Amino acid sequence: MSIPRRLGRLARGFVSTLQEDERFRETLRVGRERGETLRDTFGEAFGAAWRGAAEEWRIFEEEERVREQQSSERSYQEQRRASSTTFRPRRYPLNVINAYTRLGLEPGAPLEEVNRKRRELVKRFHPDRFSDPAKRARAERLTAEINAAHDTIASYLLRGR
Repeated sequence: MSIPRRLGRLARGFVSTLQEDERFRETLRVGRERGETLRDTFGEAFGAAWRGAAEEWRIFEEEERVREQQSSERSYQEQRRASSTTFRPRRYPLNVINAYTRLGLEPGAPLEEVNRKRRELVKRFHPDRFSDPAKRARAERLTAEINAAHDTIASYLLRGR
């Protein structure tokens, strides 16, 4: 016979002998009554906490709505101010933005910084640094991507477009 089954039989025998005891029955009855009292008290406390949290959430949402409205009015005014100026930010083609992102730079970085970042990344991911064939293949792919991104940015900046 397995140990869990033995323990189950032992527990059943223990409980069956206790149920015959009057003191045990009284203890169970008092425990049930106390549990019902606690459940009622807990229910009231939980309900009050829930109502308080719901009220705080409602106030927070109202404040957030007011903040968004104020910021949208501010941003509209800033857009009008920005559109009235003669300065227009430089727009980059999507492939150039992707190349800057691949190198981990912000669009508009000078060519010197692009060259420096390319050298740094190629040193880190050069295929000769890896002996495992899978890692070496990944490093070759990454190095090719880094070089392609550098070429895209360099050609864009040198052409002046």
